[in-house]
Amino acid sequence: MRYRWFVDEEKQTDEYGVPVSRAEHDEALHPQKTPVYQPKEMLAIAVVAFILVYEWFVGDSAHVMFMCVSFLTFELRPLARLCLGKNGRAVSNALTGFSIAMFVGTLFWTFL
Repeated sequence: MRYRWFVDEEKQTDEYGVPVSRAEHDEALHPQKTPVYQPKEMLAIAVVAFILVYEWFVGDSAHVMFMCVSFLTFELRPLARLCLGKNGRAVSNALTGFSIAMFVGTLFWTFL
């Protein structure tokens, strides 16, 4: 519901003089939080985790396990950035490099 009333007359326009509704004013004060992972990413993480557990107990393909570990390591980046604060970006970049190196190494191992 977008309502259009203001208590103060000065808040009715923005800094350029353009009329602003009360809802737009409130949305600017309280931006919506975005989730860490989208639903499609969560589904991909669940599928890869299931494949990893299946290969761990039933399968004998270490190549697939290393691919799964590299993907899950890559998907840890948003959590590292969120949880570690100031050092989160450095750890996120390190996780990116490690996961890409593991993926490329796994490809070489698979095809050699």
